[in-house]
Amino acid sequence: MIDEIDKREFRIISYIAFVILVLLIVNSFLGDISFRLMYMNAKISGVATETLDPKNTYPTLTHLKEKDQEFIPVRTNKRETYALKTMAEYSVTGVVVATNTNFFLRDVMRTPFDEVCLMDIGLVWGEIADKNYIKKHLRFKSTKTLGQARQLSVSTPNYQKMPYKWNYVSSHMSHTHLIPGSVNVMSALLKIKKNDIVKLDGYLVDIYTDKGDIVARTSLSNSDTNSTSRGYGACEDLYVTQVQIGNKIYR
Repeated sequence: MIDEIDKREFRIISYIAFVILVLLIVNSFLGDISFRLMYMNAKISGVATETLDPKNTYPTLTHLKEKDQEFIPVRTNKRETYALKTMAEYSVTGVVVATNTNFFLRDVMRTPFDEVCLMDIGLVWGEIADKNYIKKHLRFKSTKTLGQARQLSVSTPNYQKMPYKWNYVSSHMSHTHLIPGSVNVMSALLKIKKNDIVKLDGYLVDIYTDKGDIVARTSLSNSDTNSTSRGYGACEDLYVTQVQIGNKIYR
């Protein structure tokens, strides 16, 4: 009799857990659809006359003096307010190797950082900014782990035959967390696809709550490559004021 009760309780608990899991998945799926519908109408602000050249264009980073730094208020989709402290002007041109906006179960284990940085992008430049080279030698994936880390993983299936070794590759790529400066900028960011050539302009920022508590610090160097850097994992937190995809500019 006791065994039958235990089995019944186990089945009930299992059923409840299954229902909760289904509801979380459905909620995540609907949340992603709602997110994309909110940012679906990107309007072109201008057309560039010069072609983007990621092989010969390197990221530019200009540190701001303390008197030139400012706080930019950001209001999230959940009506929460954060403050972005501008630390440096930044511009990067590259070939897109990965993007990520699908933070699975987006309302579960969601942090203030996730509320502010709405997208991740992996870019490469220099000699490796070649679609054929990337296809042959490199595999990129932008992910968010259960431990909350948002990272760019790279594998090298033909490492022994790579003309450019890992030190060069790691110093000519970035994984950048993006904060849109406007609805139109976010709409443009969502148009970006793998292998696109893009240019992102804006400010590297530290992120604070409205009470002044630090949420995240950005990397402020083009040469850091690991988790000992100012920005954990050497990632940039970029407040994007302008996006260029091909020759189309969005602000």
